[in-house]
Amino acid sequence: MVASPVFGPAPELSPDVVSKTLRAARAFLTENARWLAAGFLLAFGSSFGQTFFIAIFAEPIRTDFSLSYGEWGAIYMVGTLASAALLVWAGPLVDSVSPRWLTLAATLSLAGVCVLTALAWSVWMLPLLVFGLRFFGQGVMSHLSQTLTAKRFAATRGRALATASLGYPAGEALIPLTAVAAIAALGWRPAWLLAAAMLFFAFTPAFWVLLRRERTPPTAMQGVSEGVGPTSGGWTRREALRSRAFWVLAPGFVAPSYILTIVFFFPAHIAASKGWPLADWAASYAIYAVVSVLAGLATGWAIDRFSARALVPVYQLPLALGVLTLSTGESTEAMMSAMVLFGISAGATATLHTAIWAELFGNRHLGAIKSVAHAIMVLGSAVGPGVAGALLDLGVPFADQCLAMATYVALVSALWATRRRDLKF
Repeated sequence: MVASPVFGPAPELSPDVVSKTLRAARAFLTENARWLAAGFLLAFGSSFGQTFFIAIFAEPIRTDFSLSYGEWGAIYMVGTLASAALLVWAGPLVDSVSPRWLTLAATLSLAGVCVLTALAWSVWMLPLLVFGLRFFGQGVMSHLSQTLTAKRFAATRGRALATASLGYPAGEALIPLTAVAAIAALGWRPAWLLAAAMLFFAFTPAFWVLLRRERTPPTAMQGVSEGVGPTSGGWTRREALRSRAFWVLAPGFVAPSYILTIVFFFPAHIAASKGWPLADWAASYAIYAVVSVLAGLATGWAIDRFSARALVPVYQLPLALGVLTLSTGESTEAMMSAMVLFGISAGATATLHTAIWAELFGNRHLGAIKSVAHAIMVLGSAVGPGVAGALLDLGVPFADQCLAMATYVALVSALWATRRRDLKF
């Protein structure tokens, strides 16, 4: 058995231990299939409002509405910023409104926005449509997936969040391929109608069935203390925002969304600047998706064993190495290595970013607290393409931007490592 100064002794992987672990995992999935499936589908359905999906339609939208790259980027940024602002207000609804009705409202609203996108007749509609896609998709559906899952589970929160978060890489792997095929066969407007049909005829009935009853988690976590605030029952949003821990974490929580949005928003430019075939770059997304799945599952296990707080100082280091590799590497091997590193941090981020707030501040007002944190992440995804695009227009190479991003992530990780007391390590 190998001991770690941070995480303690590692478990022995004897056949009996492996068999017992597999039985426990099977029982966990079977007993909680209803709520895990709902979290997975919410994460999967959020794909229709994520950058990687909307970016597929960028060229036909720019062509139809005669937009420059800068104009389309500005529209995207304005819509996303507005969605982040509204999410701060709407996020707390998850603490008081029925999960079933809130989920159905979000799904049907996103389907409606998809229909309006297919019917868009004026350029002035685009900011509102981007707002709707980002708010109901990336914003509300992602928020519901992670927050409801964290509220429903306590001792197994890490595994539950990791399982629900598998919906993100599943969407990244399947939705873009479906969209590209639909655009080629039907056109970009009918492709949005197909997205609306999927949400209305597949996702809505599934949520109606899965969320007929609610799960009540144990009153206390086993082995990981629940956050206890100045008021009984956990921290309120106001109390959390006044805490040192929230603002120690906040500067780093914007980094993954900022960096990864840029990486997926400028695929043609990145590939061309490195001399990589765009087809090879697109193929590397599959590697990213597979690694993020494995990393998410591993992070869930580690959270349940060691706590989310123990992972905070290290989980973004692969992200820093990834952008450093993207900056300095020229070979296709460097491209693949960068995607592996991005996948590690992306999988960890999807699982850890909700678990840490639940650990620090409790579950009662988790929706209100996490809505602010999620809005910060959405803010990063909004300003990333705008800032990177402006710097490219000013002649700042993407490789130099990568060096700056890697430096920022390294500094944030160092901050977290040196402020362990603020996070109650």
